[in-house]
Amino acid sequence: MTNTPHDAVFKAVFEQPEHAAAELQHVLSADLVAAIDWSSLVLEPGSFVDEELADQHSDLLFSARAAASGERVLVYLLFEHQSSNDPKMALRLLSYMVRIWSRFAQTHPTEPLPLIVPAVLAQVPGGWSSPSRFSELFSPGIGELGRAVLPDFSFAVDDLHAASDDELRRRALADQAKLTLWLMRDARDGAALLQRIADWAEMLESLALAPGGQDAMARLLRYIVLVSDDLQLAQIRDMLRGRAPAAEALTMTIAEQLRAEGRIEGEAKGRVEGEAAGIAKSVLMIMTARELPVADAVRQRIEACSDVEMLEHWLVRAATAASAEDIFEA
Repeated sequence: MTNTPHDAVFKAVFEQPEHAAAELQHVLSADLVAAIDWSSLVLEPGSFVDEELADQHSDLLFSARAAASGERVLVYLLFEHQSSNDPKMALRLLSYMVRIWSRFAQTHPTEPLPLIVPAVLAQVPGGWSSPSRFSELFSPGIGELGRAVLPDFSFAVDDLHAASDDELRRRALADQAKLTLWLMRDARDGAALLQRIADWAEMLESLALAPGGQDAMARLLRYIVLVSDDLQLAQIRDMLRGRAPAAEALTMTIAEQLRAEGRIEGEAKGRVEGEAAGIAKSVLMIMTARELPVADAVRQRIEACSDVEMLEHWLVRAATAASAEDIFEA
């Protein structure tokens, strides 16, 4: 069992069959989607991750019925959050699939082995570029010999790095799952998250107001704090002000809880010089992320400002201003 924040948020959302079904129907081919009875999808207990790789990824195993025959099919979703591609991912998947089959054979000795449909949800900076077919790991020179003896298979990849905001919002997923995928893509980059949060404010507000939404929002906010080195919830609250009041209020509540737990150190200083410096840094982060040229005079004015209310105004302006100088307009 893995314990990283990435694994925790992945499992909390996608171990729920309705969210997993929507994600898998997005990433798998149309033929595979049509061949599976998604209403029968259930989570299988236990994980099949090797201990030595437990800090690199997490997995979920589901079972469903084939739409035509009703036979049992296993659907295996691997979450990959390494800092780089794994060129041997197909080999790793094969080893996990063999482990699943071996365990199944031990507990169901008289039954045929079930098919396994593998898929990978990739949170890899720079995007996924490794082979997605097992035979691609071998030299193409083996030719007919390879085709005769290789146990070949392919796996689908949901490459979050390649998914735009618009594409994520169009997916047939619940708001909680869409927001989770967005944050898994952006939360490690505080500047990118702050730059885009206004575009997600409406959905954050919808989740905060939904039944059970406060718990889901709390999980996402905690994830942001744990995986982002520079971002503080006060900065997110400022970006949500006036756009998503329920989400803003919940952000303040979670900030207080985390402060009490000792998880937020910077905010404990209050809204004084420390907070002003943090907001000023966020203003500059957003303009850098938007590739707006920042003159030395503009940078110095922002960094020298100790008026929190003014800095908050500049922070909101930085998300949409046409130039760095425009943030100072009323």
